[in-house]
Amino acid sequence: MGVNTAFTASELIFLPPGRVWALLTDWTAAPEWMPGVGEMHAEGPLEPGLALDFHAQGHDRTATVTAVDPGRSITVSSSQGDVRTDYRYDLADAAGDTRLTLTVDVAVSEALAGLAGQIRAELAAADSLQLENFKRYAEKAP
Repeated sequence: MGVNTAFTASELIFLPPGRVWALLTDWTAAPEWMPGVGEMHAEGPLEPGLALDFHAQGHDRTATVTAVDPGRSITVSSSQGDVRTDYRYDLADAAGDTRLTLTVDVAVSEALAGLAGQIRAELAAADSLQLENFKRYAEKAP
């Protein structure tokens, strides 16, 4: 794990990678599996710089797609004050199924350096079930 990594999780999803990619990047369905997200909308095509507007925990927020390798990997980043969080989803073919791995990195400003461990631990607690939720959602999706 990198110095900024809050956690890494991995799930084997019994669907082909193309289907997992389509479900993963269907932003309007994010509330089905992202903890705390009430709604999400994309403001354009899937490419770096794409803004994702979402409502979570009573607040309107925006995340940004910062990297994309279509069908294989996507990184979504968000910043709140002195904290930046990067969610990287990697897809790998596993004999026709998909191994989906989520790596969450958290960077904090110098002002919050003393709280970095606590911030990472809170994020891991809040989002560690995200892939389990996604697996359940994806395998039941029509």
